[in-house]
Amino acid sequence: MLKALSGRGRIYLIYLFMVCIINLLVMHYTLISTCDVDKALVPIDFVDNFVVVVVEVVLLTALFSLLSWGRLRIALLLSAIVTCLWSFSNVAYSRFFFQYIPFSAFSESGNMLDPFMLKCLVDGIKWGDIYFLLSLGISIFFYRKAPETRITLMPFLKRLAFFCVGVVVVELFMHFAFNPTYNVNAYFRILHSELFTQWRFTCQPLYTNFQRGSVRNLLFAFYESYFGDKELTEEQQKKIGEELQALIPLQVTPSHQPNQEIKNVIVLLVESYMSFTVGMEANGKEVTPFLNSLANDSTVYYNGHMTSNITIGESSDGQFIYMTGLLPLRSEITVSKAKKHRLPGLPAILSEKMGMTTRMIVPTSASFWSQDVLCNRYGIQHLYSRSEYKKPHLSFLSDDQVFELADSVDALSNEPFFSIVLTYSMHMPYTEITDSSFVADVASRPSTMNHYLNACHFTDAQIKKYFDSLKRRGLYDNSLIVIVADHDVGENQLQLSSEVTERELPLFIINGNINRNEAWNGKCNQLDVYTTILDVLGIDSPWKGLGHTLLNKDYVDSILPMKWDMSEWMITGDWFASAGQDATASCAPKPVQTPIP
Repeated sequence: MLKALSGRGRIYLIYLFMVCIINLLVMHYTLISTCDVDKALVPIDFVDNFVVVVVEVVLLTALFSLLSWGRLRIALLLSAIVTCLWSFSNVAYSRFFFQYIPFSAFSESGNMLDPFMLKCLVDGIKWGDIYFLLSLGISIFFYRKAPETRITLMPFLKRLAFFCVGVVVVELFMHFAFNPTYNVNAYFRILHSELFTQWRFTCQPLYTNFQRGSVRNLLFAFYESYFGDKELTEEQQKKIGEELQALIPLQVTPSHQPNQEIKNVIVLLVESYMSFTVGMEANGKEVTPFLNSLANDSTVYYNGHMTSNITIGESSDGQFIYMTGLLPLRSEITVSKAKKHRLPGLPAILSEKMGMTTRMIVPTSASFWSQDVLCNRYGIQHLYSRSEYKKPHLSFLSDDQVFELADSVDALSNEPFFSIVLTYSMHMPYTEITDSSFVADVASRPSTMNHYLNACHFTDAQIKKYFDSLKRRGLYDNSLIVIVADHDVGENQLQLSSEVTERELPLFIINGNINRNEAWNGKCNQLDVYTTILDVLGIDSPWKGLGHTLLNKDYVDSILPMKWDMSEWMITGDWFASAGQDATASCAPKPVQTPIP
């Protein structure tokens, strides 16, 4: 290959080739330095990464050479542009989702055009991103300097193939050098484990993208999405059955007496709400005075030690966990798969067992992150979105607006009902003051932290107003009210000050007739909320989720590696649509209607 590119002036073609390699390396090293890699990296992983980058650039160059009829100069420019744009897209995406762009994101790409999402992505741009502009400029400069180079395709492609083979041989030798063994079978077992094990595509997406490259991961995900056989094996079905049976004693509290007055269930899913704000002060004033009062109320169950179980789907993952009692997929945006399958929705169970009408109030469009389709899967009958809010608003409803919409729906509702309300005002970016009446400007804190606390104060005030409305309408005392966070805030989105030591989420359960002294108050998981709600209500459902109840003081951690595998099998294998699965008896989806209040 180098021989083919030799000659005066053609050195710029080599420079273009190197720019392509550097683009991809910048992408990979930016992500592993800013995101939590799901496997510790070792020296050979960096060799694998460099090799796969070189091979990907060679393949891209070969593709564009074919498409341009042998015009190598154009092929390399196109390769440089594509690698630059792909790298920038991944870096920008990772600042919001902490991952490489998964294949499943393409089916949800329309969400990225939402004005608020675009604002978030733009806010995530950093000074270091000027590299990508420089890369494009340098590529154009090298392109203009390089001579027109028309190549004979077959000889050129053969040279590229030999080059790739040589690079791969060097990689295999390096694997031997880092893991020396003279046992041929052992050597190939190591290679298979490091380079070809399929489970890493689904369990370790960050690591696998770094080690094996974007092209291979996207091709694997494409194949699995459209051609993969997802039928559960007998062994998988047996393991699921055994695990579900073993969970029963950890999901029910016989001594608990449900509140007999409860007719309704109201869930407030608060955006980016973190426990450290509870009891916190800024300039001598409480950040969240109303929620603080709930946390200090002995009749309210409060646990501020909940661990986030979301993966790459962010808010949609949190909603999925609470509504199904399952864990999200680890390498795909869960809603892209979940919306195609039957799910054990909490609203559907409450509708069947307690006769509740079910609804959701969201601050976005009905189709944002496939809310309309997922409502159907969860068993939600009525979906209210920003379209039903007739007053002026932006591309999303602020928390005063979304609770005003929720209150207007409550006013026309018949009991019993299930209602889930999603908030939005605490969403990133934390660059503006939300509540001008509250000053959280503490010099020792980063500005993003002060803005976040300001948003927390605003949301707290809106929750208080909504509680006042529930009491005024006579709905408060006979409603089980759950306040929970969808997820925490990423480290690159919110610079936490030294006063914050834990990244935990809060959970409030009001009117649950829960004795705090007999319940669990330590570390728990989002997965446990679904199970706990059913236990609080005393509902005997075949499906109680994969979590453990928090009403039991002998609680044990519900998150084990097997749970992640089980959830993946059940979601992608369509477990809940299988004949004879009693757990789905109450989970038949119903058409989503959207009446205007």
